[in-house]
Amino acid sequence: MKTDKTFLVLVPHRDIRVILQKQSESLIKNGLTGVYSFPHIAVLASLSQPLNAEDLKRIACSLREAAGTEKISIKKTANFSFSAGAEEMHLFGYKLDFNIPPVLYNGIKEVKEIFPPLIGSFLVPDAHREKLCAFAPECENLEFRAAAVANMYWKPVQTKKETVFKWKIDKLSWLPKEMSKKQEFNHGVHGVSRRA
Repeated sequence: MKTDKTFLVLVPHRDIRVILQKQSESLIKNGLTGVYSFPHIAVLASLSQPLNAEDLKRIACSLREAAGTEKISIKKTANFSFSAGAEEMHLFGYKLDFNIPPVLYNGIKEVKEIFPPLIGSFLVPDAHREKLCAFAPECENLEFRAAAVANMYWKPVQTKKETVFKWKIDKLSWLPKEMSKKQEFNHGVHGVSRRA
C-alpha cells in the first residue's frame, strides 16, 4: 500500500550536496540501474505530522550544541532498511561521523522512528542491493559546518510505467554558526525521484 510520509531531515550546505550529486551521477553513468535517486539529505526521523518552526529551531540549536563548532565529517558509505511508502528498500549513502544524542528528541511527540545519520544517495530495492556493492564508491573525506533541519514531505506516485517518489523539503531552519547565536534562513527545495 502506498502511503505519504513526513520526515525530519538534515540538509547539508549546497556545496556538499553538489559533490555528492556528481558522485551519484558517475555511478549511473558507469551502469548502475534499478535504484531510485535520493535528494542528498540525511533523514533523521519519521514524523506523525510536520514539526512547527519553534521545534525545528530548537532541534537546530541542539544539533549545533551536540556537534560543537567543529565540522561534520563524511568518512564512509553505509545503508539501512528504509520504508519509502511503497515497499521496503534500503537507503544507501554517506554516513556522518556525528552521534546525535537521542535526548535531542525528548518531548517531541511527533517523532515516530529515529534513523542513523546518513546522507542518502539512492533508494535500493532488495533485488538490486547486491548490485550496488559492486558500484559503491570509495568515500572521500568531506566536511561541512553549514546545515539546516526541515520537514520533508514524501509521496509515492504510480505512473503508467512505474512508481516514482515526489518529495518536497519545506522551510529550512539553519544550525546556528555559533552555539550562542540563532540564525534562520528559509527557502524550499523539491524534486522527483525516478528509477535509474
